[in-house]
Amino acid sequence: MTELLETPAPGAGDGAAVAAAVRGAVVRFASTTVLHGVDLELRAGEVHALVGQNGAGKSTLVKALMGVNPLAAGFVEVGGSRVELSGPEDARRLGLEIVYQDQPLALHLTVAENMFLGREPTRSGLLDRTAMRRRAHEVLQRVRADCLPDDIVGDLTPTQRVQVSIAAALAADPRVLVLDEPTAALGSAESAPVFDLIRAARSDGVAVLYISHRLHEITSLADQVTVLRDGRRTSVSPAAGMSVEDLIAAMVGRDLDALFPDVPHTPGDVLLEVDGLRSGELVRDLTLRLRAGEVVGLAGLVGSGASEALLALFGDRRSSGSVRLGGRETRTGGPRAAVRHGVALVPEERRTEALFPGLAVRSNLTASSLSHHARGGVLSRRRETTTADDLVQRLGIVPASPVADVSTLSGGNQQKVVVGRWLSRGGRLYLVDEPTAGVDVAAKAEIYRHLGELAAGGAAVLVVSSDFEELLGLCDRVLVVRDGSVTDEFARGTIDEDGLTARAAAAPAGSRATPEVPVAVPRRRTRRPWARQIGVGLAMIAVVAALVAGSPGFLLSAGAWDVLRQAGTPVMLAAALTVALGAGAFDLSVGAVAQLTASVSAALVVAGVPTPLVVLAGVVVGAGLGAVNGAVTTLLRVPSFVATLGMLFLLVGITLGVNGGLAVSVERTSFLLLGQGYVGPVPGIVLTSAVVVLAVLALWRRTRPGLRLRAAGDDERTSRLRGVRTGRVTVTALVLSAALSGLAGVLLASYASGSTARDASLDLLVSALAAAFLGSALTRTFLFDPGASAVGSLFVTVVAAGLIANGLSDQWLGAVQGVVLLLAVLVAVARHRNLGQVVIF
Repeated sequence: MTELLETPAPGAGDGAAVAAAVRGAVVRFASTTVLHGVDLELRAGEVHALVGQNGAGKSTLVKALMGVNPLAAGFVEVGGSRVELSGPEDARRLGLEIVYQDQPLALHLTVAENMFLGREPTRSGLLDRTAMRRRAHEVLQRVRADCLPDDIVGDLTPTQRVQVSIAAALAADPRVLVLDEPTAALGSAESAPVFDLIRAARSDGVAVLYISHRLHEITSLADQVTVLRDGRRTSVSPAAGMSVEDLIAAMVGRDLDALFPDVPHTPGDVLLEVDGLRSGELVRDLTLRLRAGEVVGLAGLVGSGASEALLALFGDRRSSGSVRLGGRETRTGGPRAAVRHGVALVPEERRTEALFPGLAVRSNLTASSLSHHARGGVLSRRRETTTADDLVQRLGIVPASPVADVSTLSGGNQQKVVVGRWLSRGGRLYLVDEPTAGVDVAAKAEIYRHLGELAAGGAAVLVVSSDFEELLGLCDRVLVVRDGSVTDEFARGTIDEDGLTARAAAAPAGSRATPEVPVAVPRRRTRRPWARQIGVGLAMIAVVAALVAGSPGFLLSAGAWDVLRQAGTPVMLAAALTVALGAGAFDLSVGAVAQLTASVSAALVVAGVPTPLVVLAGVVVGAGLGAVNGAVTTLLRVPSFVATLGMLFLLVGITLGVNGGLAVSVERTSFLLLGQGYVGPVPGIVLTSAVVVLAVLALWRRTRPGLRLRAAGDDERTSRLRGVRTGRVTVTALVLSAALSGLAGVLLASYASGSTARDASLDLLVSALAAAFLGSALTRTFLFDPGASAVGSLFVTVVAAGLIANGLSDQWLGAVQGVVLLLAVLVAVARHRNLGQVVIF
């Protein structure tokens, strides 16, 4: 909770008011001190630049300002008052908004949901989606974003995701706007609207904190500049009059001899010949030649097809056309074959396409050259360490520890690791996409030198960069890519940045101005997004039709109602499990909870407890068990898969203790009506299940807690940075899942006229899993959804009843459910390569 302490702002002198400040910030991680008493003061109507090399502490300081990193000493001020921030939610409530360097977004949510996550507008307790879409549309137009509020973020290009991140911050009308490398993935033309927005925000009195390794942006935008070095503030001064060279000297602590080191290299014979390359919607007819010992750049605006061409050449995208490497026709057959042919790729999206979070820097550096570091098929730790130590020193990776988790490194140091991986392996052809995105100026010079050394060693280097100044300084030739093909070629020194930008944007010949509006970007959509869902649905209908053809009577008249009665409890359990899965947890105890509450309900009825209290007891018992699951998962940090697996076996034993291994029969009419009664022609259990599932579905899709449950399951880190208390979300999901399972157990006891002696918890779990994963295959983004799971559960029940009607023994039903589960999982893996939001370990 935010606590305002009435403390005057020290040093708030004349001029604009101090919108926010950090005073004497000290941040420690374990025994390592990362920030040493740093001060930062942000004034209204001012752009304040924060610069420093990678590892200098910029992101750490920003996260301290936003309440993400706790302060060991010092404090934060907002509006002249000292505040205590317990998390990003407090900072956002006080008007502080941030666009992080890696633009954390929940990929399976819509643009509008991402923009308002953590501060969702509601109306009568429900999400005000109309207001969300209207406001999102307004702000997206302001940032000139080529996407719509209802677009799925995972379908967007990297540039569009940057635009969404900035739009999300601006939608809050912040008093302080923090921009951490917002243009790292953008070219000059695409960056222009961002700069316009920054200037407009400054005019509106917003305090802007701007972080960028593109130093020319600092000199043109900033009013004040603070320099960090090794976790300390070394200077703060007006930006007016500062040159790029001045900034470099302040950051590095010395004069940098040359940003683009002169590494002599002589082009040799043609190594790569590409003719008529086509791939996807963006690469349409690309032709180029690349010589050994040459560095060539591809200059194109977003949507030009330059980055996609690299992926096609690496075998990561289907393509057609002629590709010859070393004079031989090459069809790589995928990235693995490309690596064998001596092709290396540094991809644009390092976080999702290049790094292995959770593994050490050493393992990431040697991941593409494992055979070189093995002896007899066994990795040699000594060889790996030797290589990693060398690369860490050569590239200046901070911290200089090969055993550090790569995910803990700053963005720039992570990029050094990606580049270093291929330096470790070696190759003939290097495909490099945005080689210095998020990298400080000293590290840029090192990377440029290493790329030059690769060319000097006889390799060919093909570079794509949104920083045209980088291409002009680094490359021997620059090829302009527009509409998926090469349209112009320039040798080093024959064109400047403005001219290259004009050519890339198809401006008239001789034009020198940067276009005011970016070239329209082709909308990146999944092809026929509903085809897969329709295909799965049609397959389900075909299976049911085949069963009906074999036994026409089992779904007619009373048979259909009987099948629906059988589906009542499984449908509710499927919805219960889906709530946990959709929130990123794994509740393996749903069947055991239902089995226990069925036995408890039967015992309570026999003991004379009124039926309403029996129902309440089932829900309360379930919720209590869910709270235990949640506490073990969040407080003890035990994976939910392990915690609920342990709960499953524990409850099996407790159930045996409750019923003594004997069946308990129930004869009370009021209780039996819950599972066996009718409302007109409709079974009561069907109505109850339908009402419960619809209520859960409304919570899931239409409420603030539902959005946060889905967001936490989609991307826990993104949700946490947006102010969602993800631990609380996990507990809520497990409590709700177990409470629904408890209610399902009560209905199960009523439907079966008591509790059985046979343990059916695993059967109930497998049925719910099959329904949940089958339901996820029916959704647009393979996410778990209670409504889709209910459909999946109904299908599983119909198939079981149909097979029995066609003569199959009910002893095989468990195997049938397992087959359905396996097929649903295979569909998800084959088409989407993950299982919804679930992380097992």
